[in-house]
Parts: sequence; C-alpha cells; structure tokens
Amino acid sequence: MFIPHLFYILLFSVPLVLFPKTSELFEFNKIIVVYIFTALIVSSWIIKAVLEKKITFRRTILDIPLLVFVGSQFLSTLFSIDQRTSLLGYYGRFNGGLLSTICYSLLYWAYVSNMDYKKTLSAIRYTLFAATLVAIYGILQRFGIDKNVWEQDVVNRVFSTLGQPNWLAAFIVALLPLAMSYSIFNKFSDSKFLISIIMSALFFTTLLFTKSRSGLLGFIVADVIFWGVLLLKYKKEFLKEFIIHNSLFLILILIIGTPWTTSIVGKSEGARLPALEAAGDSGQGTESGEIRKIVWKGAYEIWKHYPLFGSGAETFAYSYYNFRPAQHNLVSEWEFLYNKAHNEYLNYLANTGTVGLLAYLILISFSTYQILKNSKIPRFQDSKQIENKNFKFDNFKLLGDLEFLRFGVFAGYISILVSNFFGFSVVAVSLLSFLFPAMAVA
Repeated sequence: MFIPHLFYILLFSVPLVLFPKTSELFEFNKIIVVYIFTALIVSSWIIKAVLEKKITFRRTILDIPLLVFVGSQFLSTLFSIDQRTSLLGYYGRFNGGLLSTICYSLLYWAYVSNMDYKKTLSAIRYTLFAATLVAIYGILQRFGIDKNVWEQDVVNRVFSTLGQPNWLAAFIVALLPLAMSYSIFNKFSDSKFLISIIMSALFFTTLLFTKSRSGLLGFIVADVIFWGVLLLKYKKEFLKEFIIHNSLFLILILIIGTPWTTSIVGKSEGARLPALEAAGDSGQGTESGEIRKIVWKGAYEIWKHYPLFGSGAETFAYSYYNFRPAQHNLVSEWEFLYNKAHNEYLNYLANTGTVGLLAYLILISFSTYQILKNSKIPRFQDSKQIENKNFKFDNFKLLGDLEFLRFGVFAGYISILVSNFFGFSVVAVSLLSFLFPAMAVA
C-alpha cells in the first residue's frame, strides 16, 4: 500500500506549504494538508485491512492516554462557549481544535501500525530534508530575499515558511538533535558526517536569526540531554563529535549573537527584542516577558471560572477579555487580540480545564516514557570494541543504527516541551509531537 509514501509526503510538505491567496498564508494551509493526508492514510489503512482480510493495529502504551486526551477535548468542546471554534480551532490559528486533535491521534495509530524500522529512517530523512529547505529560506530572509513582501521586519527576525520566528525556532530545535545524530554512527570521512555538520550549522544559524529565547532555551536543554548522556555513557568515545558540533555552535553565536549577547563582528540587535507577538510583529514595546506574566494571570482567572472543562478548546480569544487583568491596559500592546496564553500548559488549563490539563500531562508523560524506553543507547558485543575508534562501523554490527536517531527524537521531543512553556504548538510542531513517540517504537 501507499501508506509509507503518504507519510513521507506529509512530513515533507507540512513545514513547506504556504499559499498567498488564502487570508492566512501559513497555518490554514498546513492544517488542510494534515486533514487531506489523514483522510488518505486512514482510507488506505482501511482498504489494506479489507484486502488482507486482517485488521493491522499495533497496541502501544499510548493508546489509553491518547483516548483519554481526545475524550477530554471532546468534553471541553461539548461544554464550550463556542463549539464551532472548539471543533475547528480559532480562526487564524486553526490548530488545536477537536478535529485537529483527532487527526493527529489517527496519524499516530496509523504510523505505529504501518511503519517499520526502515520506513522510519526514510521518514526522518524526508523530514530533515524539508527542514533543511526551511532553514535555507530562513537564512536567505536574513539577507533580504523577500523583505519587501512582508509587513513584518523579516530581516530582523526570520520566520521562513512557518510564519512566525518562535514557531520556526520550535520546529528547527526539535529536529536539531536528529541532525546531530547522523554524525554519531557515520565515519568522519563519510559524506553523511559532513551532511550532519552542514545541517546542524544551517539549523542553528536559522535559530539564531529567529532571535527566539524560547527556542534557544529548548535547544540548550536538548543539547545537554543529547550530549550529556552520550558522554556519561561512553566517556570520551563521542567527545570529538561533541567538540565539533558545540564549537561550531559557539562560533556561530560569537558571529551572529543571541537575544542576550551581541556579535563580535559588528553591533548586533540581538539583545533588542520586540514585545510579545500577539497579532503580528509590533516593533519595540513592553518587554515580552512582562506581557506573558499578565496573560498568564488572565489564563489562571479563566480557569477559576471554568475549573472542570475550561471555557472550551481554542476559545482563549473569547474568554480572556472577560477576565483580562487591569495592568494589561498599561502595556504598549494593550489593544492586541490575544488568542493564546503563550504557555501551552496554561492554555490547556484555561481552555480545557483541570480535566484537559491532566489528560495532556498524562499524554506527554507516557509519550516521554515511550520514547525514552525505546531510545536506549546501543550496546556492543564486548567491552573491547568500545576501545576501537572504528567500532561503530567496521568490526561489528550495531544492535540497531536507528537507536541514536531515536535518542535524537527524545532530545527533540523534550525541546518541544520546553519551548511550549513560553509559547504554543503550531501545525508543524504538533505533527512532530504526535509522531515522535510513534517513530520511537517503529
């Protein structure tokens, strides 16, 4: 059947697709692609079952948490202050409604039931190829390739095909550990090792050009997890790879700068960040951290009034203004429309209540466990092989060359959880957060 190829196209196209003729260029078109391919994949899955006269369904530990999570979203939609929005998602965002949650869940089950080891390797390659194109476009934006196309100052903070700097950063950071993983099981003389270094450099350069603090925090956590465990497990065996990658990152930081540091080659605007993007780039205004505190307080107030099932999935834009803190009127972005809490966890608390947040926390806890359980560092046939510099390639066979990629998946998944503390998931990131646990068990 065509199910693997449909997944390849889905993972490749979602980060890249945009269409200038729609009122919302990015998220609307990406979620439509998800809907279309979910229908195609599930239909192919059903046809396969009919032709083979056998239902192929692989059980995993995420089955019940996923059902509980979907059930919590259904209840929140049922008791929502606006059921249409809760079903389809807030206009302009489109992600996070009940329909998209059902689609992501179906994609998870279809993946674990129809994708194996080799197909997952191909899926990861297609995903990284798409991310490379996204990163290249983002870097070109920094040099003004399309500066006259957008109202936003895209040269100052790039957003590529994702539509917003923080969204781009979250997507890139989630895939950076996978890019680094390829250097672990390939020789220094192998072209794949060079490709890994180039991808890592492209991804990190793009991350710096977004000037996203949440993205950089996610990267720091992912980088510490990825290399920390490898070095603790194998001591000096992967020290050279660690030094190469992180020296490269340090050089790029010195050249480009970060939101907290300036560039050594010229005055950087990295330390000057715009206010929180609520309805677009606003230029200079109240510091984003201060605005977040106010919005988070408002999200808490919403939960106090809708403690069980929240105000309804994706209804933050409607409920927030009933409980907006008075100090919000004193910030430079007082007139902006805030349709997200800019914290995924508080967003679930406000929109889906205690039931929804607990279901979400259970889901990510079991997802983390499932990925970690299947992300064990490969063991080798005897201890002497660890002393051979070519042990990864010549003298024996790894118990699975996907294992390092699975560990990259784990680090990438954790980065999503970190960046979501200061933001929220969009279509491309949500797709990864549901399929990363599926890839881990392939």
